[in-house]
Amino acid sequence: MSVPSLAEATLLRYASAETFQHGRGCYQQGAVLAAVLYGTRLLAEVQTDGPVPAFVCCTFESDGSITATCTCQNVWGGWCKHTVAACLVLLYQPNTVTQRPALETLLQPFNREQLQALVIKLAGYIPHLAEALDKEQTPQRPAAPQAQATPASTAPAQPQHANVDTKALRRGVRSAIHSLDRMQSSQAYYYVSSVVDEVEKLADQAMQLLEVGDGYGALAALEAVTEEYVDEWENLDDSDGYAGELFSQLGQLWAEVLLSLELSKKEREAWADKLTTWQENVSDYGIDDAFDIAAMAAKQGWDYRPLQQVLQGKITERGAWGGQKPGYANDLAQIRLAILERQERFQEYLLLAKAEGQAEAYLTMLIRLNRAQEAFDEGLQQLTTPGATLTVVRALCEHGEREQSLRLAEHGLTLEGRKAELAVWLRDQAEAMSQHDLALRAAEQAFFAQISLENYRHAARLAGEQWATRKTALLEYARTSQNSETQGKIDVFLHEDLIDDAIAALGSYAGHTSIAQVVDVAIKERPEWAIQASKKQAESIMDAGKAQYYDAAANWLSKAHRAYQTLNRNDEWEAYLNGLLQLHGRKYKLVPLLKEIK
Repeated sequence: MSVPSLAEATLLRYASAETFQHGRGCYQQGAVLAAVLYGTRLLAEVQTDGPVPAFVCCTFESDGSITATCTCQNVWGGWCKHTVAACLVLLYQPNTVTQRPALETLLQPFNREQLQALVIKLAGYIPHLAEALDKEQTPQRPAAPQAQATPASTAPAQPQHANVDTKALRRGVRSAIHSLDRMQSSQAYYYVSSVVDEVEKLADQAMQLLEVGDGYGALAALEAVTEEYVDEWENLDDSDGYAGELFSQLGQLWAEVLLSLELSKKEREAWADKLTTWQENVSDYGIDDAFDIAAMAAKQGWDYRPLQQVLQGKITERGAWGGQKPGYANDLAQIRLAILERQERFQEYLLLAKAEGQAEAYLTMLIRLNRAQEAFDEGLQQLTTPGATLTVVRALCEHGEREQSLRLAEHGLTLEGRKAELAVWLRDQAEAMSQHDLALRAAEQAFFAQISLENYRHAARLAGEQWATRKTALLEYARTSQNSETQGKIDVFLHEDLIDDAIAALGSYAGHTSIAQVVDVAIKERPEWAIQASKKQAESIMDAGKAQYYDAAANWLSKAHRAYQTLNRNDEWEAYLNGLLQLHGRKYKLVPLLKEIK
């Protein structure tokens, strides 16, 4: 049996130069896991960046051409890197390729009934084989009479896009989901998130197509991925809800793609019906509202009257809605804003952002449009959280309005919400601008917002000679604060040699690391407490028979031993240790560790 004649120039007829180089890299890295040549048909398994390998099939035709398919998510036309890698193995390492008779030859001994029996048997080993056969048969079925068709069941017509291989996308979704079929359910459970990530990557290619101006290609790609996922996702173990969460992301992708195209009302209605049908299918599994945002985007388009009024400058308290806003109103507004920005419709962007309460988007766009003073003035009125304020002050600062950014940041620290990140930003910016009083106030605010030794030291450095008096308030706050920043409190108290405060900060739920940190200092300063704390940690391990943690128990006992030595109570230590040896004498992994301490 002869190996088909190949050359790199031949491969470059089917793959771009860039793809060829990527394929060469796969080949050189040994990504081709197995390759078998059945006559003139090469089948190969190629490792991908994810957990699911790609399966390549290359048929070397009699006229010298090559027909190739791959289960990867390549939708850009031409060969993928996996196909190139498989062919390079055949070209440069033909001895590593297993050679077998042609598939046609292998099938010759079988009659019709035997072939049917073989396919049915294989369907039991390969669950998606039956589904693939069903899809192959579908085009041959007679079409339903036109009178029975309804607009709701008719998919919108789309232009053909040669660069979008929807069949490859569908294969990619099925391949990812069914890659777990041969695993035990307990094993497959741990790979569900990886499978969902693979499908998400496929769906994201719709956005890539949209970004290069192929909106209808994006529509076709997203339909292929969504349809297959809706049909197949129930084969995944969704105990953690990871597989179901993808539907919400798909819903938002659909909304952006549909709103990015100039579709007729009839087309939008047809897509809305299709999305509603998908939603009904997944609702049976507890996935609620995932496609609602997309269905609403399809129904409204851009000619929805309340939206049109906003874009014409007529803003009311209802914003861009004629009635009560749905829960996804903010998400839909942000999608519309992204499209308006992409289309450079900045005035409409500002009107919609203001109407929908998107303060960050509104103010940062004002700054981008060189209307910084307006952004500052309105920011004082519109900003409601420190987090939103941080976004705007960073934009102001980057635009060169540094003084205004400091003033607005000061205002942001008076708002309710998490203030640590804004306070740190203001501290560092004020210091860089030599506004030391403001920097010190911000440093203290940063400590109050997030107790940490780093924030404490910043405040100390900025306070200078005032530190002896100003640190009192910070330490008292650390003592009385009810927040959960135990580690930060311990670091500060130990830094100031306040061992009793550090012990008190541990509370009842401190972790082993924090307790050990305090014990190491307390051995000399508070040895009695160190003994009791160390014994408690060690005994909880030994009494439970947690052999894998016996080293940790011995380490705790070593700390207790040093504390006993500090108190000159060696006899008491010996008696305690002998009692442990007697109590745990049958724990053969523990006894040698205890004797080493003695």
